[in-house]
Amino acid sequence: MADVAFRYGMHIYAGSAEEHLNYILNPTHVNGACEDRRIAYVVRRTASDNLHLPRNPTKVSTEGSGSSMHHHKNIILIGMPGAGKSTVGVILAKSLGMQFIDTDILIQERAGKMLQEILDEDGPDAFKRIEEETILSLQPRHAVIATGGSAVCSGDAMAHLKSAGVVVYLEIAYDEMEKRLKNITTRGIVLLPGQSLRGMYDGRIPLYEKYADLTIACSDEDLESLVRRVIEAL
Repeated sequence: MADVAFRYGMHIYAGSAEEHLNYILNPTHVNGACEDRRIAYVVRRTASDNLHLPRNPTKVSTEGSGSSMHHHKNIILIGMPGAGKSTVGVILAKSLGMQFIDTDILIQERAGKMLQEILDEDGPDAFKRIEEETILSLQPRHAVIATGGSAVCSGDAMAHLKSAGVVVYLEIAYDEMEKRLKNITTRGIVLLPGQSLRGMYDGRIPLYEKYADLTIACSDEDLESLVRRVIEAL
């Protein structure tokens, strides 16, 4: 990863997958606290980037988990905004020696703009069309795939993902989601005209339940315990 870095909130970091894992698991050990541990997107490194490398990565042991994940080609994570799909996905992929794919990153690469810019400039229908096209273009192998919260709005996209592997729904209570989403207006959350956050939540719950092969409640769980529970359930 010599030419890319991950952006966490407003901070850019470069380094190996292990270093990123350590930063996600220990967000306060470099340059103070980080409010949003979700990986927002991959950016190209430039000479002007302020890069900081965390050290001594924490490893998540999977010994004794009894996991049967090798029976699945890919692991697809679905769930509400703020459920932790991207963060859990990175740790899960590292733990299992799999690739990691974030469809939000791919959407931004395809559109050439940030998620919120797509929504602001082109609207939710265009966003969902780009999201569907992005997912349908995937041909993943041995990968953990973190999807955007609105991926379940496309039946074709979800049929494609279900044919590629096991779908894991990271379930989160509404109050917890609302607490985690400190940046609703800039995060790239797909809301229909006039739709409230609560309306979005209630409308998507049946879709997540419809497409899930496994459901993991994750409102009050630390990251390492949550990853272990996902592995054990596979």
